[in-house]
Amino acid sequence: MSNVVYTDTQQRRILGVTRDLVRARELLFDLAWKDLRVRYRYALMGFLWAVLEPVVMMLILTFVFSMVFAGKTAALTGGSDRPFAVFLLCGLIPWQFLAAALTAGTQSLVNHRNLVNKVYFPREVVPLAAVATCLVNLLIGLAVLLGVHVAFGGTIGLGIIWFPVAFAIQLVLVAGLVLLLSCLNVAFRDIGYMVSVGIVFGFYATPIFYPLSLVMQQAERHPWVVNLYLLNPMAELIPAYRQILFENRFPDLALLAWPCVAAAVCLAVGVAVFRRRSPLLSDYL
Repeated sequence: MSNVVYTDTQQRRILGVTRDLVRARELLFDLAWKDLRVRYRYALMGFLWAVLEPVVMMLILTFVFSMVFAGKTAALTGGSDRPFAVFLLCGLIPWQFLAAALTAGTQSLVNHRNLVNKVYFPREVVPLAAVATCLVNLLIGLAVLLGVHVAFGGTIGLGIIWFPVAFAIQLVLVAGLVLLLSCLNVAFRDIGYMVSVGIVFGFYATPIFYPLSLVMQQAERHPWVVNLYLLNPMAELIPAYRQILFENRFPDLALLAWPCVAAAVCLAVGVAVFRRRSPLLSDYL
């Protein structure tokens, strides 16, 4: 019986990435499950931390805008009578998935250097497993969101059928960014620090605790600032999530157009750069 060896030539084949990932699906699952167990093994509350993170952030921001800036929440929610907490969670949970996946994915190859140096396999498995691990927290966060939404008297409308579309766009975007950043971080460790700073900046440059309409009001006075702001695909994807989950309606397709294009470009660039640099990863690790 012959052994199949994953060679440097195979690592460079861009068109073979899907086939290689399908063949390595068990390894991807095992890595994701291992990372998940390690993350919560010695935590007394285990998976409850995945619930507490968005809830605590929601409570802090709700307190700030409901108590410190009393009377401002109605303007932030567009005059809606729905609770500000639900408005916040619709932005926080998708953003926290992005932030956690980028942070873990960027460092994944460095953290698994022993595996990368000793075993031949599609290297994309490592950063994508980090993204898969963060999916568990996202699912828990969505359960919290729906629970809070229903607890405050909200209903789940037909708009929910668009949620998989919005999430698929975000998942492709995250996967492309993680592939690109993880391989660059191997050669340039500054990338990890840049990602940390970028996530903090992105939190405020994304309509998470304020609506996109407030930004668009500045379009006439500062058009270049608004155009620069909208280059962030999450700036339109978060409002689309809100229309689906908070407003119970179909999202405006214009909000999904640029995120869809950005996600496709990021994935294409991420796969191309990763495959080109994949045979060199062991040299830097």
